[in-house]
Amino acid sequence: MKDLKKYLKGANIILCFLFVGSHLVFSQKKQNFKTFKGEVVNDSLVISGVHIINKTSGAKAITNQDGLFEIGVKRNDTIIISSIQIKSHFIIIEPKIFDQDLIKIYVEPFINRLDNVVVKPHNLSGNMLEDMLGSNIKDPINFNDVGIPGFKGKREEKIVSIKSLGLSLLLLTLGSGLDIEAVYKHLSGYYKNLRKKRGLVKQYSVAINIIEFYGVVFFINKFNLSEEKVYEFVLGAIENSNIENDFRSSDHGLVIESFEKFHQSINEEN
Repeated sequence: MKDLKKYLKGANIILCFLFVGSHLVFSQKKQNFKTFKGEVVNDSLVISGVHIINKTSGAKAITNQDGLFEIGVKRNDTIIISSIQIKSHFIIIEPKIFDQDLIKIYVEPFINRLDNVVVKPHNLSGNMLEDMLGSNIKDPINFNDVGIPGFKGKREEKIVSIKSLGLSLLLLTLGSGLDIEAVYKHLSGYYKNLRKKRGLVKQYSVAINIIEFYGVVFFINKFNLSEEKVYEFVLGAIENSNIENDFRSSDHGLVIESFEKFHQSINEEN
């Protein structure tokens, strides 16, 4: 009996180690991908619009007006920082760099020297102010110039709700007008198709963001896809899983796991 208890105790210890070990392996797998955050820094240059390219996976991003960027990386990936105004900069995502929350990247300006420059007079006086005033070029004035707030995005057609139409019908009985065009668009299915189209545009945007984050090369190598099939594969996975929400919350372990399950389901069907 004592031997049996001793055996069971030993078995429990082994099972515990196996559980902890598998948990560590899974955790490491989840942490294989991460959102790499960096800041491009230079005191004399405009650091917005600098290209950030993951040479290993094909992922890409650009810096914002503060020089900040985010890009998907794995350990030992090679990152290229490139722009016409800076010298190209390379970063190897070593373990120490991979574990950091944010790194600053100091870049040097790129100076392109020309041997000879010939300036020809095109009816210019040499006085810059007079030449500018005589150019007849007028700067357009918008609402920002006069301190008036305005809409800067792309305007979309408003979809009138059924409730609004119900209110219109009620007002019609009281002598007010009815939005005939909105009623027709509901009855004809125009609004339904418009919602569907906007949903597809949104899915397209999410798919492109995911492909740019992980890189085309990543999908080609991991799932044995041709370059032409990558978008179709990513879009199909988005439609059949919770990838969109997991990607927005930067849970890359679950994102990759969902891609693997979707790839497996495709192979099983074939």
